[in-house]
Amino acid sequence: MMLTFIGAIQVLLGLALFLIGSVEAMFGFMLVSAMFGGSAALTLPALGGSSIPPVQFALVFMALRLFVPGAGQMNAVGEAARANVYLVLFVLWGAVLAFIAPRIFAGQVDVTPLRGRTEARYISEKAYLYATRPLAPSPQNITTAVYMFGTLLAGIAAHVSSRTERGRATLVRTMAVVGMLHALIGFTSVAAKGTPIADVLNIFRNANYAQLDHSWKGFVRMTGIWPEASSYAAFAMTWFVFNFECWLRRVDGRFTGPAALLLAMALVFSTASTAYVGLPIYFAFVIMRMLLFPGAVTADRVLWIGAAVLILVVVACTVMLAQPSFADSFVGLIRRMTVEKQDSFSGLQRKFWAWQGIDAFLKTGGIGIGPGSFRSSSLATAVLGSTGILGAAALLTHFLFAFKPHRLSTYAPSQSLSLSTGAACAWAMLMGVLIASIAAPSCDPGTDFGILAGAALALRGRPVLATSLRWRVPAPQQVLSPA
Repeated sequence: MMLTFIGAIQVLLGLALFLIGSVEAMFGFMLVSAMFGGSAALTLPALGGSSIPPVQFALVFMALRLFVPGAGQMNAVGEAARANVYLVLFVLWGAVLAFIAPRIFAGQVDVTPLRGRTEARYISEKAYLYATRPLAPSPQNITTAVYMFGTLLAGIAAHVSSRTERGRATLVRTMAVVGMLHALIGFTSVAAKGTPIADVLNIFRNANYAQLDHSWKGFVRMTGIWPEASSYAAFAMTWFVFNFECWLRRVDGRFTGPAALLLAMALVFSTASTAYVGLPIYFAFVIMRMLLFPGAVTADRVLWIGAAVLILVVVACTVMLAQPSFADSFVGLIRRMTVEKQDSFSGLQRKFWAWQGIDAFLKTGGIGIGPGSFRSSSLATAVLGSTGILGAAALLTHFLFAFKPHRLSTYAPSQSLSLSTGAACAWAMLMGVLIASIAAPSCDPGTDFGILAGAALALRGRPVLATSLRWRVPAPQQVLSPA
């Protein structure tokens, strides 16, 4: 086990917060750590060179702050564990399968390993595309199980922290600042390509992942300090939805409005298919809510959105008139990253990886071959193939309990900051799951999922039946309330 410079900084900050900081301050430290998606706090040579990302390392200090004797948080932790009970079941079942399933079904299923190539050389492009090896236990079974426990701990920590008004404000304002920084770093990584500034950013991309810097016909793909454009866009998409929903619901608009705007701009120029698929899907949800629930988006917010769209159209038309070749190239880029991607080399490989989960599910009779046993490109098929029907049912139930589709507060604004922030968490969680369902390599839903689901359960799990279970449209004065 080797500590990186990022891990060393985290040790200093984590110990300081453990000694003199509050639970909410430690929660903020964990949230900030989440933005370093291409970094490593620890490297583990004994486990095939695996690395522990900063957010997982920050969870160690979060656990100390929650579980140390005398912290006074055990009742809150117990309540959080009960609220996240289906995530607890999913993680425990997955951990059991991670250790026993690859041994029980060893050699019975051919899979593409989660990490590393199956052979040193390939006789053809097709051989590389569909490369597999017989199922066997690997270090990735252990690391994936550890990551899943990290997701659970993130959910418990978010639930404990978000129960207070201070914790709710910490979540909103921290992720607004993190969102703005994430967007600005992304723009910097593109503008500073080939300069010393890019070298400084690359210092933070020290995780043992494939750190990619692709470009296409002069367009530099936005990566920031993340391994690749798709993971950068996935993080941006999840927290854009959170900030945009908070802005729609008048939750700390001075912070969440600028954050949503910057993240939206970063997604548009990210050149990632994740962004170009995710944005239309999300805004389709917003339009459906406007049609089905009058008052779901207030009049002034509609005007602001309309103004933004109008400005975008004007800018696009100006660019098309001034630089037709640039406009054609950008449209070609979007087409390549969306409709043409499924027939590309990468698209064919990702289809094959996703199908492996279905194949493993069927060949094991619905049991699964254990987390970390194979590489997927979809959270849905990864969960089925890794944890079987029991794991899939537990995770789906946890998602539904956190999203609360039966609550009016999920679709329409509320005077309660708690309900509004919880609804924003729910929609961000939904979009995160949808994105992971077309891109995730393993069955671990990730710390962002844990944080958003845990916070949503805490913020909307209180007895609010009189105001939230009634299917009625809020009065105009309630919708337009400054709160």
